Formats: sequence, C-alpha cells, structure tokens
Amino acid sequence: MPDKDKPGRALISVFHKEGIAEVAQKLKENGWEIISTGGTAKHLRENGIAVTEVSEITGFPEILEGRVKTLHPFVFGPILAKNSADHARQLEEFSLAKIDLVIVNFYPFEAALKDKERGPDFMVENIDIGGPSMVRAAAKNFQHTIVVVEPADYGPVIDTLVKDGDISPAQRKELAARAFSYTSFYDSLIAGYFQENITGLPTYFNLAGRKHLDLRYGENPHQKGALYIRDPRSPLKNFDKLQGKELSFNNILDLSMVYEVLNWFADDGPFSVIVKHQNPCGAALAASQEEAFQQALAGDPQSAFGGIVGFNRPLDGQTALAMKQIFFEVIVAPGFSDEALDILKKKKDLRLIKASLGFQEAIDVKVVPGGFVWQERDNALVDRSQFQLKTSRPLREKEEQDAAFGWKLIRFVKSNAIIIVKDRMLIGVGAGQMSRVEAVEIAIKKSRFPLAGAVLVSDAYFPFADSIGLAAAQHIEVLVEPGGSVRDEEVIAAAEKHGLSLLFTGMRHFRH
Repeated sequence: MPDKDKPGRALISVFHKEGIAEVAQKLKENGWEIISTGGTAKHLRENGIAVTEVSEITGFPEILEGRVKTLHPFVFGPILAKNSADHARQLEEFSLAKIDLVIVNFYPFEAALKDKERGPDFMVENIDIGGPSMVRAAAKNFQHTIVVVEPADYGPVIDTLVKDGDISPAQRKELAARAFSYTSFYDSLIAGYFQENITGLPTYFNLAGRKHLDLRYGENPHQKGALYIRDPRSPLKNFDKLQGKELSFNNILDLSMVYEVLNWFADDGPFSVIVKHQNPCGAALAASQEEAFQQALAGDPQSAFGGIVGFNRPLDGQTALAMKQIFFEVIVAPGFSDEALDILKKKKDLRLIKASLGFQEAIDVKVVPGGFVWQERDNALVDRSQFQLKTSRPLREKEEQDAAFGWKLIRFVKSNAIIIVKDRMLIGVGAGQMSRVEAVEIAIKKSRFPLAGAVLVSDAYFPFADSIGLAAAQHIEVLVEPGGSVRDEEVIAAAEKHGLSLLFTGMRHFRH
C-alpha cells in the first residue's frame, strides 16, 4: 500500500483527457511512477510528464489496430495483487511491481449513440474492452487497488494520497461502487444498442443512467430526488434552462409530459398545452401563438395556476406579454425571442426551458416492489382516415378536425380518461377515475363553455350506454372511442337513437 515514504504506481488510460495532465503531474512530483497507454501516454509526454508505456511492462506491443493493449497478465496481475507476502513474492518472480491506483475512463460509446446512423462498424469500434476490464479488476481488488473513473474524484483522491499516503477503506469501497456502476451503465448502453430492432422481449433488460441533475427535492420535500439520463439524445440532457429556480421531481415529470405533447403537435399550426399533475388541463391549436395560449388557458384557468405551459414554436413577445400576470412554474418552448426573454426576466423564479423537439422515447418502465415492468411506449397513431363511423350521422368538417385533435391529445390524460374538445380547443377533462361514466360527468362539469357541437373522446371503450345519454343531454354531437366492448351494439344503438356521430378508432390509449 502506498505511503508518504514509498509512493506507488498509477496506471492512467483515459479517453477524456481533461485535467489528467494535472493529476499525473501532481503524482509525479510526489514520487509516483506513471504507467500509461497510447493516446494518454502521448498526451502526458506532450505536457512534460515522463511515463512508462504498458508495452514496456508486458514486453508485447499493441496489436490489432490498438484493440489489444492492456489485456495481459503483467497488467492485470499487478492490479489484482493483494498487499500480501505471497502475492508480492509472485510479482517479484516475474519482475513486476504492484499497481496501486487505476485511473481509467472508456471509449465514448455514449456519445457515439448520437451518430449511430454511421453504421455498426463505427459503433463497434467505440466499444471499450480493456478499459472496463481494468476497472472491474481494480474495483474487485478495492482494498488493495484504488480505482477512479470520474474526473470529479481526481482532485480529492490525489490530494489525500499526496497528503496522507492513502485514502480510507470507506473511500476505497465508495470508489469501487462508482466503478462497477460505471461499467454497468456503459454495458447497458451497448446492450440497448444491440437489442434495437430485435423482436420479442429480452431475457435481461438493463436500466441504467448517469446522474445529470440534483433536484430540489423528490415528489415531496422530505424526499431526495435526482434526474438520471440513459440516452445521450434525451431532451432533458440537452435542454437549456435560461432562468429560474432549480427543478424539482414534479417539475421534471410535468415538463416531460409537456415535451411529449408538443412532439405530437410539432408539425401542426401554433399550439399550446398546459399540464398540471401529469394531465393536460388546457390545450389548443389556433391561428396565432397568443390565441393558442389564450384558448388553452381559458379551458381551465383555475387548474392552470402553478402549471407548466408549452409551445410548439419559439415563444414570441406578444404571447409572453399575455402570460406576464399568470403564475406558471415552467415554460417550455423550442426557443424564446429576445422580446419574450426581456418580458419574462422580471419573474426570476419562473423556469424557462429551451428544448428542441423531435426526440421520441421508445420504452416505458414502471417500478414495482423489487423490480419493474417494461413495455413499448404508446407511440402508435391511428389517423382520422382509419376511424370507422358506426352511426348514420355524418361529421362536419369542423368536427373532423376536432376528432383528430382530440384523439392525438387523449393519450396524455390519465385513465380512465375523457376529454371534450371544440374548435381544436380542450374544454373539459375527466381524468384518473375508476368509473368511466364518472369521468364523463367530471369532464362535462369542468367545462366552462357551451357543449353543443363539441366532440367527446374516450381513451377506452364505453362499457355501457349511460355515457352516451349524458353526452346527448349536453348536445355533444360526436363521440370518439376505440370500440371493443361486449356491449358495443348497445352503445351504437344509443348513439343512433340520439342522432350522434359515433367513431371507433380500433385502438385504446390507457395511461396509468
């Protein structure tokens, strides 16, 4: 074990070289021997630091275009050796010395995922083999070999080694845990890439992420929270927070919901959505951004208070002015005009999030005790042209537009879900109810607008005809639902009796 009087040996092999020369210099100044490979050795020499090449220890050159450099007993023996007389004797037999510190990070497979269209050869060459192997070896032998994978740990570890000659057993174990987590995360990215486009569910599914952001707190203030990123293309990794307080767990969930809704309406006209507690409470498509916002707000101004609002186009000054006196937690948009920023900067706590649209999540995971359930994300779209009209009343053009608008939106409302739309504006929401008819009653009750001529959309089939009568009593003239109930004929008959248009989509959109 290294100490002040007998400095140790450090093996340094990193892809990300920021700060590594300073680390090596400090070790060197304190008597440590530096062992290195390829590009890292070149980088250190260019910074005036003498190094011993791995090939000098192994007596074997790099081969296969650098694919094999460190995979050798003369590297792994000194890493895995315990500080015992028996292991010291075996190392001495081969003229080897203990490696006390391993500083390694890997080929950038995580970054390569952003360019995976470059093909499998490109991706394969970004899979590190020697690095993870050395890290796992050092982490296994943490009591005798210190392993560092995170640049944030360079300073504290090296400073302690220089000052005290060693770090504590608890620190060694913590660094080992970090190392195994790092290799697990790295392997999960690779596994995910190879599992793409494979039919069927994998036997093993790895869910891993890198901590991106400490959150103000979890779902409640007494809970800790953090944001982890598993896909480098994630909009949550790449968004710009232009102003405002730190984000909380609930903020992340709601702004993620806003982002997903905006994605579905990205190619439509000016669109605005307001989300509260994971449910859209206001949404509208209109001729201008300000009009879209005003209509989204008008759908349920009470629920909108303290919510998160999003836009599918950069926020303009006129819309920002309309929002100035309303309390929102977060505004999400693909951009903000200078005028909008100038207007909103006075609201210092208001978070402004600039996020590019276009990323679509493919999986959905929910934690259950001791495990998790996995499913494909509900990204299926049934176009209005595929709806089946089940009654004799034809739809007017405006109703066609509202039916299409409502069906795109309903997937984002918690089930049992009912929404009412009119003129491409959300005017009533019944969400998260155990009874579908109660969801209908709530959506009707919540509406602040006349319902005559509106379109009512259900995320799943109507199990009974009672909801049809409730809608007809409010002069709602169009119903949209998936169909598939054993009582479909009763529901169709009730809609026909009341002179309503009933559309079956053939697809359910539960969201729990």
